[in-house]
Amino acid sequence: MTVQTVNTMMLRNITTRASAQGGPKMDATNSRPSKASRNNKNSMLVSAFFVMLCLALLAGDSCASAIRKRAIASATESTSGPMKECHQNTPCGWAIYVPFTRRIDYFMKNTCVCNSNLACLKTDDDLSVNAYVYRCKTRPMTTTEIIPTTI
Repeated sequence: MTVQTVNTMMLRNITTRASAQGGPKMDATNSRPSKASRNNKNSMLVSAFFVMLCLALLAGDSCASAIRKRAIASATESTSGPMKECHQNTPCGWAIYVPFTRRIDYFMKNTCVCNSNLACLKTDDDLSVNAYVYRCKTRPMTTTEIIPTTI
């Protein structure tokens, strides 16, 4: 046997073993995957990229629909409907002030209102937004008020 016949037999064994194992087809001349298997890999990569792109576009559409605008009370808004009542910790308003002088620039009212037996009173100072925070609290007693007694 010559060296060429031994090499030919070895290459035949490699190709038959690779095809029997279900792996990529090997080119008998240089022991590399054939062009057909490389094209198959490329088409799979392209199709996987296309699927990922479609999924990303679909996910972007659903996220955009989840964004909603906040409700802001306007002066022209009708007050005929029932108003929301502010909860205990929900601010009923903010007095925005100038940072160094703390002179109140304007008052921003919340969309909710205080209950009839509560008043919107200044409770604390939010330094991060330069505003006094107002919350619904019980009305303080004054000396001019007459306290009803039941005797």
